[in-house]
This record gives sequence, structure tokens and C-alpha cells, in this order.
Amino acid sequence: MIVPAKSEESAWMFMRPFTWTMWVVTGVILIYTMSIVWLLEHKQNPDFNGPWQNQISTALWFTFSSLFFAHRERIYSNLTRVVVVVWLFVVLILNSSYTASLSSMLTVQRLKPNAADIEWLKRNNLKVGCDGDSFVREYLEDVIKFRSKNILNVDSEYKYQEEFKNNSIAAAFLELPYEKVFTARYCKGYTATTPTYRFGGLGFVFQKGSPIAADFSEAILKLSENGALRSLEGRWFAPSAECSVSITNNETESLTLSSFWGLYLISGGTSTICFIIFLIRLLRNYRHDKQDASITSILRLARYKCNREGMQNPGRVIIIAGTQDANELSTSRLEYPIPSDITDDLQESSESDIEMQNIPGCS
Repeated sequence: MIVPAKSEESAWMFMRPFTWTMWVVTGVILIYTMSIVWLLEHKQNPDFNGPWQNQISTALWFTFSSLFFAHRERIYSNLTRVVVVVWLFVVLILNSSYTASLSSMLTVQRLKPNAADIEWLKRNNLKVGCDGDSFVREYLEDVIKFRSKNILNVDSEYKYQEEFKNNSIAAAFLELPYEKVFTARYCKGYTATTPTYRFGGLGFVFQKGSPIAADFSEAILKLSENGALRSLEGRWFAPSAECSVSITNNETESLTLSSFWGLYLISGGTSTICFIIFLIRLLRNYRHDKQDASITSILRLARYKCNREGMQNPGRVIIIAGTQDANELSTSRLEYPIPSDITDDLQESSESDIEMQNIPGCS
């Protein structure tokens, strides 16, 4: 079946290298990676600090610029480096595949048939053309079940193009050799669609009892077995140079998710593992800080008690350990001043009269 074809052009051609599912999943992985990078970096990286608007814009800019390997923000966390390295590998594969697919679509001329299939022609009650002197008309009526009024006889192969231009027929049914000659001559405006109905082919008629009938059959069988017939077909019906770069394509070959789900799994899994490690470290630091805070509270309570006892009993020398940091205890000592009216009594007192307090925070 031969039908008119038009060049497949679209303003959204740049979207066709990937299917819609592929685009959606790529966007989800990109946003997920951006979120992980922000979570790992915003506490220690000044580029990811500031108001929420600045943090979100920086994270978006970092992730989108990584698609073109143009990111310049400094990375502080080793976990973030692991996430970014895996993401850049995914981006490299995606960029290469997208560029190759889009280049193929823009370079090779793609023809889109006007008629979908035979059932579409029958359903829309459209007329078709064929050679009235061959068996094709009977085949269309008896086997394919076209209405007789919708079948137009075309006397010559040169008139098919005229019938198409006049919109007299929507499709033409030709025998395979004639179809190949027609498409080779008018490849830019017409195309052959599937399915192709094959028959036994053309035959030679001999008189009954002819001695050369068996020789002809044997010779044709040998030509078919050794590939000579296919070689002759390729030589005689070879498409021209301008036709060889045209491709009939009913459906655009877009890259699907099945070709890249492994890459997305690696990227998402790596980001998730790094995030879990980050949470474990955060929990451990929180518990450590909580323990240090409790120790600091105990030391402050001890110093408070020492100060109160020193104020209530001025005859005792209270020496307080000066610890300024909750994580370390300093060995320096601070003497609290003794009232002047008891200074002389302290000088006359023996060392045994001085009571040393041995409690945490006091000595």
C-alpha cells in the first residue's frame, strides 16, 4: 500500500529524544539530588546559608548547572562529593544519549504517512487505486473487503501521482515490483506502509509437456537458494541517494526509562545512603552534646553550692575550680576574698583550722 507522506516536523522536536515518562523521572531524580545536596551542605557551607529564598535558589542553581558541568560552588562535605560524583556520571550518560538521539532526528528526514492503515481507510470510506488489469482489484474486494465503489482503476503507473494530487484516491495498492519502482522514483512525497501481502510472484507459462519447463524451474530454484535473486533485486530496485536518507516512521523512537532505570537506581541509592549516614552522624553528635550539657549543669550546681557555703561560713577558705568550657576542666584556681575583720584570725590559725572542700567544682 502506497500513501502520500509529509515530512515530520515539530516545534517540540527537542523533547522527542526522551519519552514523557523519562522526562518526569529525570526531573524527580534531579529534585531529589538537589534536596540531598542542600541537606548535607546548608549547615557548614556559607553558599547554602542565609534566607530560605537564597538557599533554595542556590540549590537549584547548583543542580541545574551540574547538567552542563558549569557549577562553581565549593563543596565542604565528603558525603556531598560522593553524591555529586555519581550524579555527574548520570548527567554525562544522559547528555550523550540525548545529543545522539536529537542529532539523528534532525539529520535524517522522517516521513509521516497520511493514512494510518487499511482499517482506517475502510472506516473512513476513502477511495483507493489499483491496476485494473491485475488480480489486485479482486483481492481488494474479496479478501480485504473494500467496497467496489471505493476502488478506482488506474491505467498507468504514471497516473498515480496525478490521482493523489487531485485527491481522487487516498492510497494505492500495487504489486511489489511496481511498488518498489514507484517509491524509488517518488520517495520524497510517497511511502509504502505495512503490512505487505505477498503471493507466489510472477510465473512463466510453457506449453504442456515442454522439456524446458523443468529446466526453468530448477534454474529459478538455484537462483533463489544462492541469493542471486535478492542480489538482482537490490541492484535493480536500489533507492536513489536522496531516497536512502529518508525514513518512514509512524512512531518516533524516543529513549525510554527501561534503558536508564539502572543509572537512576544507582544515583538515588547513593544519595539515600549518604543521607542515612548524615542522619546517623547528626544523632550521635546530638547525644554527645546532650551529655556534655548535663555535665555542665552538674558543675554549675556544684559551684553554686560552694559559693553559698563560702558566703554563709566566711571562716572557710573556698577555692573554686574555674572551668569556662563544658568539655574541659581547668586546673586553675580562684580564691574568694576573705572579709578584712577576720584576716588576723586566719593568720593566727593553724593549717588544721582551714577546712578544704572536696566536692566537684571545689577544692
